[in-house]
Amino acid sequence: MGNKQSGVAMIVVLWMIMVMMTLAASLLYATRTESSMVDYARRSAHARAIADAAAHYAVMQLYLPNKERDLKLGGTPLLWEYEGAKVEIRMVGENGLIDINYASRPLLQLILEQAGGMDEQGVQNMLDVLEDFRDVDDLKRLNGAEDNDYENEGLPFGAKDAPFERIEELQQVMGMTPQLYASLTRYLTVQSGAAGINPMLAPRQMLLLLAEGDAAKVDAYMQKREDSEGEYVQPDFGGAFLDASQQPLYRMQVRVYADETAPPYFEERSMRLKPEKMPPFVTYFRILQPSSAQFE
Repeated sequence: MGNKQSGVAMIVVLWMIMVMMTLAASLLYATRTESSMVDYARRSAHARAIADAAAHYAVMQLYLPNKERDLKLGGTPLLWEYEGAKVEIRMVGENGLIDINYASRPLLQLILEQAGGMDEQGVQNMLDVLEDFRDVDDLKRLNGAEDNDYENEGLPFGAKDAPFERIEELQQVMGMTPQLYASLTRYLTVQSGAAGINPMLAPRQMLLLLAEGDAAKVDAYMQKREDSEGEYVQPDFGGAFLDASQQPLYRMQVRVYADETAPPYFEERSMRLKPEKMPPFVTYFRILQPSSAQFE
């Protein structure tokens, strides 16, 4: 009888030890997870604060005369150090991008062919769908799509029948795949209000699109652009799609290297200069971005 009781007691003790070990392991895992989350939040907050400082620094550069700026428009990287962190700043003008609300059909065709990699029929189909999405009527183009077509595809929304307010709305256009959307977004804006592109403000990949991939022409133009110290220089390509308009609207990309043990923090923001205000700019769009979104 005594041996049986001893055996039961031993089993109970072992069971309690296992329970306590399980609880200890769970507590240790939870503690480590919470510690990692707190550390990630701390590092992210630190990187965001440095990105804010970089935005103020970039705006200060924009208010300087062209000859005195270290920051060059058009996506050329500026390396800056702040609070022990290394920061890469790239700035383009919104007028150096394609305004999807105002761009002509030939310009949209160019970007779909070259950046989107679509064949001729696919391009014509997408152009009709895009134009049906952004125009204010419900008349369907030959290869376009209106509300009934979206409904037939099982989509919970129809054509907007209004201008794009955010580039993200492009994902609602029928036939827009994630791959096509990702390849187009670096080239697009909804802010410039111009039908064409200001080459003085455009990133390299936009100039390559206008030059139909001729890198030598683009590199030669970018050198002339840099040497001009802000004076308008007309490239010898893309003439039909050029527009010298310039508004105080800018797209900035910031890459922050604040911690050698973690990947860099990379964000994009759109800003409007407001000289009469304090601070003298407003950020109206800000988002974390993958490295593939970087301007060249």
